[in-house]
Amino acid sequence: MFIGNEFWKNYMVQWFGEELIFKWDKVVQLDSIKSNNKNIHLEVYSNSDKNSPTIVFSHGIAGYARVLLPLIMPLFEKGYNIVVPDLEGYGYNEGLKGDFEWNSHVQNLVDTVEYAKKKFNGKIIIGGASMGGPLAYAASCIIPEKIDALICWCLWDFSDREFMLKETNTGRFTYMLLPLFKLLSKLMGNVRIKTYSLISYDTLSDSKEFIDLLKQDPQAGTHITLRGALSLLLQSKPRIAHEEYTIPTLVVQPGKDRMTPKYYIQKTFDKLGSNKKKYIELEGAAHFPIENDYYKTWSKEVGQFIKEL
Repeated sequence: MFIGNEFWKNYMVQWFGEELIFKWDKVVQLDSIKSNNKNIHLEVYSNSDKNSPTIVFSHGIAGYARVLLPLIMPLFEKGYNIVVPDLEGYGYNEGLKGDFEWNSHVQNLVDTVEYAKKKFNGKIIIGGASMGGPLAYAASCIIPEKIDALICWCLWDFSDREFMLKETNTGRFTYMLLPLFKLLSKLMGNVRIKTYSLISYDTLSDSKEFIDLLKQDPQAGTHITLRGALSLLLQSKPRIAHEEYTIPTLVVQPGKDRMTPKYYIQKTFDKLGSNKKKYIELEGAAHFPIENDYYKTWSKEVGQFIKEL
């Protein structure tokens, strides 16, 4: 078993293919940027053609950049440049794990797009997986003139009251507890709790072994500060309503997703105002599937969508 900074290799060896470790080691460039006055770790995949499209891609609440290799590597091998940040409080960033706010993560992505535009010359596509989808959407609303498309593995409205009431562990008490959350955030904002005490990780995958492993990962989203938890409620409403959103959008949704059920994704997708939008459902797939065939389909659909831009 790999430990410490190499913990991510466990997922590749056990599920996604040991060859991803060797590919990553061969092609990745590690870099960093200043964002919110902190250094943010970046994983950069540069192809020989700087004019090819560049994808800025965000992880979600459970993972970090390197865990996304099953999603990222097939896109890099299609010829795209890719920049994946470890968002504040995650991965190989310094500081307290789980210490972030929603708005700080959105700014991380905005700053990563600025980095990508300076390094590469082609179209800029922003995207994300799991909570990375809503975060990428929120970032694109701040700099829509710099974004050519949005691609998401799951995209839902994180400020949707129905979602918060039904899909979080606090359930119907979520908004009743809001005054208490605010008070605790002011008094003990840096105090951390287990993330999966608020948002269940038991539905993250069909593999209990995978879920149990993730909960041990020192780089993953196992903890969240009270301030961070509160920000998911208070800061997650995007600047541009979905009905007014015009950026071309691809949404790929696992069909058997129990963490972010397809009902919420379809609800959000139907509201999107873009004239060019596409929804793909992966039949039988869990939120984070361990079967590689789903990632092959993802890569194929993303490639076709970008070609049609």
